[in-house]
Amino acid sequence: MQSPQAPQVSQKPPTTTGGGGQSTSNAPAPGGQPARVLFGPGPVTVDPNKQYVEFDTSPPLVSQSNKAVDLFFAYTLGDPDLMTVGSTNTLAALPQGSPEPTAEVCADAVAKRGTYVGGKLAQGARYCMITNEGRTGYIKVTGPAAAGVPLRLEATVWDLPG
Repeated sequence: MQSPQAPQVSQKPPTTTGGGGQSTSNAPAPGGQPARVLFGPGPVTVDPNKQYVEFDTSPPLVSQSNKAVDLFFAYTLGDPDLMTVGSTNTLAALPQGSPEPTAEVCADAVAKRGTYVGGKLAQGARYCMITNEGRTGYIKVTGPAAAGVPLRLEATVWDLPG
């Protein structure tokens, strides 16, 4: 006799195995436990000379290089724009006034409304993301978003389950 299986949720990205055999699922932690935090909530500062951010490290790495990074804060046309690196649909804006998201809420938001462009940034703007290693994250713009001015963020990145 076969054991009953839990229903599959098709809205979330499938589980894959990345380098080193590590799972890159965005499912909630086993046993209904809250997802384990890799970083945050904590500050991240992006400036016109260091526009790329890698969120799979703790703390997130801000650099001039687009190698192995998750988000790009483009200052090329004045006020910074937000984009994913590689044009992957792994970014989702959150509605103003909604509660602080959980890892599960963020994974669901990206699965349903994922895009590669966050657009012009404004103080208070909030986004969920999936990193290039499969972690779920959340960022909020906490400082002014203006041409030539460092951009202050608050970020939370949840670790992979397991």
